[in-house]
Amino acid sequence: MLRKLAEFFLLLGATILATYYLPEIAKTPFYILLLIAYFRSANEAMWLAFFLTTSDGFWGYFNSYEVVLKLIPGLPAIEVEQIYIALALIKASKRESPGALFHTGVLRIMAGYIAFLVVQGYTMGLSPELNVQFRLVKYLLPLSMFYTLPRLFRREEDFRDFFLYVFPMAFLALFAQVFTITTSLTPSQFLGVYKKFWFTVDVAKGKTYRGFYSSATVLLSYFGAFFWLSRKERHFDQRYLFAVLAACFLCVVLSATRGWLIGFSLILLMSLILVLKMSAKQTASIGLAAVLIVSGLMLIPVVEKQFTNAFLRFTTLEKLASGDATAGGTLSRITERSPRVMDKWSEAPISGWGFSDEYFKYGDFHVGNQNILLHAGIIGALLMGIFILYFHGSLLARSLQLLRGNPYKESLLVWAAFFPGWFSIHSSSGQHFAFYADPTSGIVLGVYITMGALIHKLSFNPLRKTEESPPAD
Repeated sequence: MLRKLAEFFLLLGATILATYYLPEIAKTPFYILLLIAYFRSANEAMWLAFFLTTSDGFWGYFNSYEVVLKLIPGLPAIEVEQIYIALALIKASKRESPGALFHTGVLRIMAGYIAFLVVQGYTMGLSPELNVQFRLVKYLLPLSMFYTLPRLFRREEDFRDFFLYVFPMAFLALFAQVFTITTSLTPSQFLGVYKKFWFTVDVAKGKTYRGFYSSATVLLSYFGAFFWLSRKERHFDQRYLFAVLAACFLCVVLSATRGWLIGFSLILLMSLILVLKMSAKQTASIGLAAVLIVSGLMLIPVVEKQFTNAFLRFTTLEKLASGDATAGGTLSRITERSPRVMDKWSEAPISGWGFSDEYFKYGDFHVGNQNILLHAGIIGALLMGIFILYFHGSLLARSLQLLRGNPYKESLLVWAAFFPGWFSIHSSSGQHFAFYADPTSGIVLGVYITMGALIHKLSFNPLRKTEESPPAD
């Protein structure tokens, strides 16, 4: 395990070095060698975790359009993660199909509607400029992860290996949160890359820090920790998994992001009750450990100030409940963003604006559900709702069918416990579900959906835990 992690972090360190500390001329050859190394590798888990990290950000490194290849003159640079996704699609196409999964039919309907939204976009007006057409391709390509991952990740152990690399990132994200709060610098600033960063503030002077490092990775780590805790076989030490959960939760608290705090709290509550079914003694032990961790952080005066600021920001929801639609002036998404999106949606309510110039002009990811209506209309919102209910309902129903003692009975409940909190984040803090994706959301959703389908399949024959899969490098 340590050898695998060492290889992963050496690769990450080399990429940081090439991207930020070597001459510009060294970047392109390094990225090309990186992609060739992936294409020749059988260690899909490590590379998936690596490209999730480069797309999601790390310590203030790997921000938007920083890890890119400039291959086509006149067109925007291509994110390396997009090329990884294309290469993964090629590798997957050479693998034998795992067969139809329980949700394959509904996915095909969703794919058909996405094709309709593309055609509708051209009908309603989509600029013929190459950069606009290129952007459309980049919006659609990450959706191929729904096809790619079931072919490349056929075993439960493949996902175990993936989370082996992902879990340490939760602790590193928490370290970055505390470091930035105490120094008013991101780690990348401290190491000489940037002079300014948009979310760095002086908390000691009463300002509230609103940064959040590796948010998608933290979300996926939170999900993975609950899943592996639910498994009867101990693939990870339980104490380690609870530490991952604590690190993820503290990242959210220190970010002072209300929607994420509500979502993570809901996930925690539902998972403890429905999935883990903790005894009073276990719950007390977890509570004591949480108190000790928070108390230790509170010994740092500036971190204590951030905890206070985060609590005060969270309590502004009381103003919303009492009739103040702005929650003390902190909810512009309700008073400004949502009306703007909904006014435009009302001009095309049935099927929305599709991938048209009007959608790209008026779309706003800050209001997730309204943005789905603007893009895909009532039909699209209904189809997405049907897929969500069918997917999670099938996993829940399968869990209820299983007898006690089946190793996947509790594990199948993880999705039902996790999704309501995740949807709360989508609805209140920024869009996570759509008929398109960037590389980060394509990877996160691909892992989430593919894992659910695999565990559903394995539950019918729990003694057969793996399918044929090539060994990792």
